[in-house]
Amino acid sequence: MSSQVRNEILSKIKSAQRNDPLPRPQLPFLSERALDREQMLERFTAELTSQTGTVYRAKDRKDAERVLSEIAAAEGFKQVIAVGKNLQGIDIKSFGNSNGITVRTLADLKDREALRKAAFAADAGITSADFAIAETGTLGIIFSKDQPRLASIAPPVHIAIVSIEKLYPVYEDAVKQVFGNVNEIPSQFAFITGPSATADIQAISFKGMHGPTKVIVIFIMGQ
Repeated sequence: MSSQVRNEILSKIKSAQRNDPLPRPQLPFLSERALDREQMLERFTAELTSQTGTVYRAKDRKDAERVLSEIAAAEGFKQVIAVGKNLQGIDIKSFGNSNGITVRTLADLKDREALRKAAFAADAGITSADFAIAETGTLGIIFSKDQPRLASIAPPVHIAIVSIEKLYPVYEDAVKQVFGNVNEIPSQFAFITGPSATADIQAISFKGMHGPTKVIVIFIMGQ
């Protein structure tokens, strides 16, 4: 290419009108945003139940311990692993003592290998959840050293304890909370909608292939 042709091309590029990108269209109104709290809870329950999950309501922290005890008796728990930022204030050790259940927490586990052994030996993993999303019956959990992911996927039963204040109508609300501050983006975040599932084997849907066979959510309605 001659320098003259090259200069002509560059001149045309420089003189070409630059169009600013068009503004993004406004997102359509999502009907779930019009739901009140009770309607969101009913929607969450219906969606998670359709995925074979189970939802309980507890009036407060003490009532949540009662619900946990009933679940433990029905499922025949002998040992559980419990992790979370505060498990909504539930005295998880007291729950274990009252029900003859061995409860392992991070304070009892000296390293990752001890965590792994406890998680795979447990009848259930009890965790807190950072969000619940009504539109699909989905949990949102931020994983960290204080809330390792293994406790929610290794035991055959996952019990998530959630404050009703953390129930949101749609995914966008949870995502905004998690990723809104670029200086505090978590390294691990997961959405969980019922037990793990696969259809890889002869196209037959199977629950619990790569994680718990049961997911149970306890909403704490008050303090």
